[in-house]
Amino acid sequence: MIKVKVWSLDKNDDNQLYPVSLEEVKETETEKQLENILVSNPDLLMPGLKLIGRQTPTDGGPLDLLGVDEDGNLIVFELKRGTLARDAVAQVIDYASFLHDLDKETLFKHISDRSGYGGVDKIDFENWYQEQFSGNMEALDNPPKMVLVGLGADDTTRRMVSYLSKTGVDISLITFYAFRKGEQIFLAKQVEVEPQEKEIVQKQAYTKKANEEYLKRLAERVNAAEILEKISNLIRTEMASAYEWTSRSGRSFALMERTDQGRPSNRVYIGIYLAEKFKGSAQLYFYPRAVEAAKEAFDNLKKNYKELTFDERQGGWYIRLKKGEQLERFCVDLKELIKQIEIGWRNKQTHAEQ
Repeated sequence: MIKVKVWSLDKNDDNQLYPVSLEEVKETETEKQLENILVSNPDLLMPGLKLIGRQTPTDGGPLDLLGVDEDGNLIVFELKRGTLARDAVAQVIDYASFLHDLDKETLFKHISDRSGYGGVDKIDFENWYQEQFSGNMEALDNPPKMVLVGLGADDTTRRMVSYLSKTGVDISLITFYAFRKGEQIFLAKQVEVEPQEKEIVQKQAYTKKANEEYLKRLAERVNAAEILEKISNLIRTEMASAYEWTSRSGRSFALMERTDQGRPSNRVYIGIYLAEKFKGSAQLYFYPRAVEAAKEAFDNLKKNYKELTFDERQGGWYIRLKKGEQLERFCVDLKELIKQIEIGWRNKQTHAEQ
């Protein structure tokens, strides 16, 4: 067993630093709180993680936490409120294999029907995923990643997880340790095993970097690179608060909002997309929340551009743009609209905080 010790560096009367050993908090005092802490702060598990399920049922029992990473991959978390043992390895594989065997339609329904439990937001998983990742579903073809989390792990578990990782299985091991100094509690995180760097871990590399390269090639093939970059740069400049996501067919721009539980979540406002069948053009899409944020400005835009089309399925509006006078004129009006969208978004956040 690995033993973790933590010291604080205090100063004595001579202003010199000296170590003070922190008392390790017994498992029984932290084990019941660990899962709640992680649900409220998923970034403790991994940056950009979005949790979509808690105690999600499977044929092998309920999986503790289900998430999606910033590249759109499903992540299965098996938590042990004490020390991780070898049975946890079998459990996390069981849960991941169950999800991977589901066809997409069944997977969407399974997650949607069982979301909204234990502090995790209630979502329509298919619509939520399409919005978060600009309609790019390919990452869901990859096997779910697996993460074991506990307050320590025994040597057998470390050996098994390390072996699986080295042979190409996307599995990792994270342990947390709690320490006390007076009334303060400190939490330490140790990534003991992480997936090995390999040329091919997933069926295809559906990562942000790979998507960006693919999108650039697509833009060149359809002769729309200039339009894509012109609109993208305008949105980046005028909507500086936006989070940008690149898929294989376009870019989406999201703004942070608070969920009903008070957690931050990116919501897509504008997207720009390309398609092989539409040469020399790009589709600019305004999601319903963008229209709501700048209703007056958007009404003016609709009067000036009859090409704007309503999307009955999602409730947004879109326009197909080509190089030339239309694009130049539209960019002037788009610049003002984006400013109004950001103002409307900020006002919405202010009211939500009051």
